[in-house]
Amino acid sequence: MYFVPLIYFSCLTYYLWSRHKVFDVAVYMSTLFTITSLCCVLMVVGGFMSQNSGVLFDGWDPDFGIIPTILYCGLITVTILPFSFIRPEKLEDIGNVHRWIVLGFTLFIVLQGVLMYYLVGEFVSDLLNGDFKFLKDSHYSGDISPADAKMLTLPGPLQAMFLLSFTTLLALPLFFYYSCVEKRSLWLTSPLLLVSISPILRGVLMADRTEIIHYGLMFFFCVVFFQHFITKKVRNFLLALGVPTLAIGMVYFIAVSASRFEDDEEGAGGSVLEYAGQSYANFCYFYDNHNPDLYYIERELPIISYFLLDNQYVDTKEERTAKEGFFVGVFASHVGSWMLDLGVVGGIFLSLAFAGLCCVVIWRYDRTSFDVGDVLMLYTLGAVPTFGIFYYRYYSIATAVVYVAAGALYLCSKIDFVWKRDEVDTQMHPADSETSELLQS
Repeated sequence: MYFVPLIYFSCLTYYLWSRHKVFDVAVYMSTLFTITSLCCVLMVVGGFMSQNSGVLFDGWDPDFGIIPTILYCGLITVTILPFSFIRPEKLEDIGNVHRWIVLGFTLFIVLQGVLMYYLVGEFVSDLLNGDFKFLKDSHYSGDISPADAKMLTLPGPLQAMFLLSFTTLLALPLFFYYSCVEKRSLWLTSPLLLVSISPILRGVLMADRTEIIHYGLMFFFCVVFFQHFITKKVRNFLLALGVPTLAIGMVYFIAVSASRFEDDEEGAGGSVLEYAGQSYANFCYFYDNHNPDLYYIERELPIISYFLLDNQYVDTKEERTAKEGFFVGVFASHVGSWMLDLGVVGGIFLSLAFAGLCCVVIWRYDRTSFDVGDVLMLYTLGAVPTFGIFYYRYYSIATAVVYVAAGALYLCSKIDFVWKRDEVDTQMHPADSETSELLQS
């Protein structure tokens, strides 16, 4: 049965590609799940399964049931399909209705990035020479990072900027927009690319690999989305900058993996394979072993949960683990996270609701133009199934701020559009406007 997701997502990827004959966003997402499904097959066949790397069962032949397999493949497909409505090769324009608001937000996240470099920069070189396993264990034990300690000495407004620093992830689509669509000078737009990697630097303080993987996945998401607008100049710039950056990232990832899994019997290679392929296995385990009487919302609604219920996922993880009888903080895909929190019915409902929200933002098939507010919202929503090969991305207040910011810019673009339409209607039909006012009076 564990071969089914590999076969299914391979077929889905080919089907989505054959419809448009282009590598679009939906094909990209489906390809990622094909890769993780292949890793799962290799993990099971090779016997690389242990609790140390995240898979919940150790030395047990897991039961990949028919129902959880259908749910896994089906719900992931539901969250991917709306993105197949986006045709990158058909895009003719990306507008900017509210230029000053977008520019103000852009400058704000650049300042956030500068602050992050200030807090993190002086520690990175020392940490890269240290023990990554010790850093990871220190983070899990609750030790505060050097950057967090330094942040506490800053004035309140700067501390708030640091806490909201995950919004610098939106600098990535803004870089592509200003560089490729508005064709601004790379000297002006390259700071956006630099500050977009600041969450990676924050993760380095904890010997974390998640942020560098998320960044890489979303970087290629932007490349696929903006492919029609990328000029030769921008492509050469990204290649010149991307190749050494990718090399450094790979060296860091390998070093952290080797340090973390050096004591595992399967070695670093087998542990990395398990790291990448565990989502389907853990999803099935959740389905078989989850207590249906337990429900949680702090991962889906982290901001509301914190301010109304005084709960956060990081605070309740150990309590939930004790009640469930297994460790809940493992990779099970984004739909696996939803199913564990809300049950099977809740997971299905949330998957459908997410797909509906994506359809509202995309609005119609074969759309030829978007606003930059639409693009930021699509980028934010796209991170859910793209990074969903591991887990639901926006599980904390710090990460949820990203979709709050993107949603605000998206709504602003629509409100501004309505105002402009009213102004145009008034200018084109002054007589009708006067008649309307008389009728209202």
